Amino acid sequence: MLKLRIFTALGMAVIFVICLYSFSAHIFAVILVPLILLAGWEWSNLAGIESAPYKSVFLLLLFSGLAIAGRSLNFFGEIDLQSGQYWLIAALGLWLVNFIFLWCYPTGSRLWSWPPILALNGLLLLLFTWLAVVVILAQPYGDGLLFLGIGVVVFADIGGYFGGKALGKRQLAPHVSPGKTWEGFVCGLVIQIPLFVGLVLAAPSTMSAGAIALLIFPVALISVFGDLFESMLKRQSGLKDSSQLLPGHGGILDRIDGVMAGLPLFALLLLSWPR
Repeated sequence: MLKLRIFTALGMAVIFVICLYSFSAHIFAVILVPLILLAGWEWSNLAGIESAPYKSVFLLLLFSGLAIAGRSLNFFGEIDLQSGQYWLIAALGLWLVNFIFLWCYPTGSRLWSWPPILALNGLLLLLFTWLAVVVILAQPYGDGLLFLGIGVVVFADIGGYFGGKALGKRQLAPHVSPGKTWEGFVCGLVIQIPLFVGLVLAAPSTMSAGAIALLIFPVALISVFGDLFESMLKRQSGLKDSSQLLPGHGGILDRIDGVMAGLPLFALLLLSWPR
């Protein structure tokens, strides 16, 4: 299983890098739309939407939301970063609410597990993820920054997985995901240190170590909550994985749960990053 997991991960990484550096920012964002819709289909399963007509309505609403958000950002012109900032602040507000749901689980599950509410939550989270990608790519050297943002999340995931396997003893959130441990959580942050040091050494003198740390470690931290939040949804719905689209990994949501939480914060931090 581990070999299959690694093979699939390498394949996804190669495809991501090729698309990121072969296409313009606009085309890359458009290419992501079918992926977002597939993730939306998986979310509809987590939300308990079973009938095909209701699933179709949910995906139509998601696609319409992407179109509306793209229009608000002036997607086919110069990206309106001010509008993007408002969207990203809303994204962080929603993640704060979801963190409260996570903290209160399972006693507070009635507040968010009603299918319409859960469907709306997923629609917004997926929409915000796509918007974050658009905002990041609109920055100077946006492709490299997007690679960095996703790299931070991937490092946190890898450190958490292998650190938990090797050292894990104390459960991080036993009611949500018994396999995740505090030791793995710490390893997911520690593994960011080489990345941080490399960026400090490579960054212009105008970039302070504190600014770079602020760009990396909070994103790694919030990505863990994204992972736990999706684990909570799967536990609530009785599903092991969001789907079986990715051999060894489960579904798309199982791979982008940390990205969904981390990228909006990363994009928002970039907008206030010293130039």
